[in-house]
Amino acid sequence: MTATETDIPDAPAAVPSPPRRRKTNWYGAFWRWHFYGALIVIPVLFVLAVTGMTYMFRAEVDALTHPGVLTVTAPEGAEREALSVQEEAVQGAYPDRPVLSVVDHTGDRATVFVTERADGVNANVYVDPYTATITGELTADQLVSDWAERIHGDLLIGEEGIGDRIVELGGSWAIVLTITGFIIFFLGRRPRGGAQAKKLKGARLRGWHAIVGLPVGLGILMLVVSGLPWTGVWGSAAQQVASGNGSSLWGEDPGAESTIDELIERTSGTNAEAGWAIGNGHTGTSQITGTAPIPIDDAVATARAEGAPEPYSIIYPDGETGVFSVMSSQWNDNGNPAEAEVSLERTIHVDQYSGDVVGTYGYDDYSISAQVVSQGIAVHEGRRLGVFNTILSTLFCLAVMFMCVSAPIMWWTRRGSASGTAAPRAKLPVWGNWLLIVVMAALGIFLPLFGLSLIVILALDQLLIRRVPRMKKFFGSV
Repeated sequence: MTATETDIPDAPAAVPSPPRRRKTNWYGAFWRWHFYGALIVIPVLFVLAVTGMTYMFRAEVDALTHPGVLTVTAPEGAEREALSVQEEAVQGAYPDRPVLSVVDHTGDRATVFVTERADGVNANVYVDPYTATITGELTADQLVSDWAERIHGDLLIGEEGIGDRIVELGGSWAIVLTITGFIIFFLGRRPRGGAQAKKLKGARLRGWHAIVGLPVGLGILMLVVSGLPWTGVWGSAAQQVASGNGSSLWGEDPGAESTIDELIERTSGTNAEAGWAIGNGHTGTSQITGTAPIPIDDAVATARAEGAPEPYSIIYPDGETGVFSVMSSQWNDNGNPAEAEVSLERTIHVDQYSGDVVGTYGYDDYSISAQVVSQGIAVHEGRRLGVFNTILSTLFCLAVMFMCVSAPIMWWTRRGSASGTAAPRAKLPVWGNWLLIVVMAALGIFLPLFGLSLIVILALDQLLIRRVPRMKKFFGSV
């Protein structure tokens, strides 16, 4: 080593620059969650929109598919015959059948008497109320509205509540789809605008999807929340919480212990569930006096004297101690004012021998939570605000169908020749963001099925998809 070399000082060691933190692509991240949420929600939401709109127009649909049976010619100025007169016509035609219930109507709608056939199946006998003549007979399975209601409730998969759970899961993820949709609506304004300016393929449809999705998202949130009380998991859990506090979800009287909901479902002539609040009201008992039962007209007169709005749905006495249960509303769409004004809902139980009132149950007897839920369900079914509600609900159902159809078209256009799911490539930093953790945890607790599905999805993503190259490529994970 030379002297010159020893005089040269060592160069300072280079200080490594700190790793650059990758900027989060929030737009892409939420878009990816929106994309996968749509895979779960779209099939369920489309079916719910179609069947929900069908059920909303059940009177018109059933009358159209069975002309001359459910509707009659209403002579100008004519009065409807008393229910007892119409009942005699039914018993004369079917003397061996017991009459279980009757639904009175207004205008050109036929009166419906639910009878029990020898094989145990309920058959609806329709009577022209102006002539007391029978116009036809149908079972629940012959009504389009009945199929729509069943599909809407459990997708016709009734075994072990599987269908109900699928509907509840789809509804839970619809909330996530809506929230992420709102976020990408605002974060994606510039990309959408740029795509439309360049006249890219599918840009116009993408813009319409975003615009329509904004009000539809608000409607979805309202409808999903108002429909949760019907679900098996959320609805049962809510009732257990209420019962644990010393009352039922329906009122101070423990409605969950009542059997009128089972009685309604057994005698209604449809496969629909009993009314959410009315079906859980308490009942009365008739006192055996040895006298003959009163005619149905007397039970109607008693309910009318109590101020219950007409026309009625009436359950005949079940056994010697049973009562006439005269209900102002029970999903029958029979023109009762209580269908639009929920606060008028009322059930009058009438002693079948004396004609005395032995029990009442109505909106004023509901708990506050039941009143709120009942109002929400009325909006959910398109009847709370009358014609305006019906029109708004119809437009909403059509808009949901558009969203469900336009989404896969947009995906197919964007996918092009790409392989796999062609999902948006981004990662939502769940574990590094406390706000997201809190929001997801809260949703998971409030919506148990969503919480369980989220755990499964995150586990599959972290333990399988991101570790298997082919799956990582197929799902477009980063």
